[in-house]
Amino acid sequence: MMATSSRTCHSESCAVKVPVVLEKEGLCPDHYLEDAFGKLALATEHFHRGQNVDCRTLDWLLAQVDFVVDSLAEEGTTWDSDQRSKLLELLLGIANLNEYVRHSTVPVRQSN
Repeated sequence: MMATSSRTCHSESCAVKVPVVLEKEGLCPDHYLEDAFGKLALATEHFHRGQNVDCRTLDWLLAQVDFVVDSLAEEGTTWDSDQRSKLLELLLGIANLNEYVRHSTVPVRQSN
């Protein structure tokens, strides 16, 4: 079982305790994954439409790569099999987006 903090998920109508590894996000594992996939989908959609990719969002997504790898490697955190699968899917999606951006002419937009 994941070590949990005393805080509950910030997502509306969710009373699940926030694991220590997600305290910064303030979300339970399922809502963290939902949020991360939402950001990835939006960034990917902007890229495919030829729109600028937001630098802050891309940086956040790339930081999630380290988080996912560390979380999956850490023995004290137990993600259920569905969550582990989604973490790996997220990792692959971020890697693909990063490669698309690296090899494209679509600019990364600096955040104000």
